[in-house]
Amino acid sequence: MEVRKVSSKSQLTLPKEIAGKLVSMEILDEGVIQIKVGKFVPDSERIFHTEAYRNRLKKFDQWMDRRDPEESDPEELSKGRRK
Repeated sequence: MEVRKVSSKSQLTLPKEIAGKLVSMEILDEGVIQIKVGKFVPDSERIFHTEAYRNRLKKFDQWMDRRDPEESDPEELSKGRRK
C-alpha cells in the first residue's frame, strides 16, 4: 500500500500508469474512495451498449441485406401525420 497526501486544493497525484486516462471516483463511505480506470459511456448512450440493442441492430442489418434501397418521397411519407 502506498500513502499519498491530498493537497490543500483537494488534489491527489495518481501513479504514472494512469496518466492521460479517464477515471471515475466514487465515495463509498466516510474515508473510503474508489477510483476506477476505464472508458465511460454517457447515460444518454448506454442503451447502445446493451446486448438487446446489439441484437436489434443485427436483425436490422440482416433485414437490410435482403432488400434493395428504394427512393422515397418525403411529402408522401408526411401525409397523415399530426402536426
